[in-house]
Amino acid sequence: MKLANLHAAAAASILCVSLAVAASAAVAQSVKTVAGTYTAVSVPAFGDSPRGTLILGADGRYALVIGRAKMPKIASGTRTSATAEENKAVVEGSIAHYGRYTIDDGGKAITYHVEMSTFPNWDGTTQKHALRISGDTLTYTNIAPSTGGPPTDIVWKRVK
Repeated sequence: MKLANLHAAAAASILCVSLAVAASAAVAQSVKTVAGTYTAVSVPAFGDSPRGTLILGADGRYALVIGRAKMPKIASGTRTSATAEENKAVVEGSIAHYGRYTIDDGGKAITYHVEMSTFPNWDGTTQKHALRISGDTLTYTNIAPSTGGPPTDIVWKRVK
């Protein structure tokens, strides 16, 4: 084989490998690729160091619980006997919801199909959020936070 042909063949091989690597990096997210358990990193509505878990099942089901780093204890020791102020602190300091989820727009969005939420206005709603994945970090944009205010990024880290 002539030297020019060897160079052309080598260049073609490098191009094929480069395209394959780029294609695999650009693979759209799916329910299977995002499935896992995540811990809260940044949830602006719940202050510094929020506590939370997001479980995205490979079967398309999810559960999400988020709370402030610290919340006051209920003095009576019984949640049904909390004072108005204690209840207000809990409502303002936490949220939970569960249901089904889908990965949409070629992997660029996550949609929660909320079955039940501690914010009852979300029961039976569908919430679509722009989705970004970088390594073990999952970020989505909540365009209508339950606390009101502007859109905010919610950041989660996959638990290993």
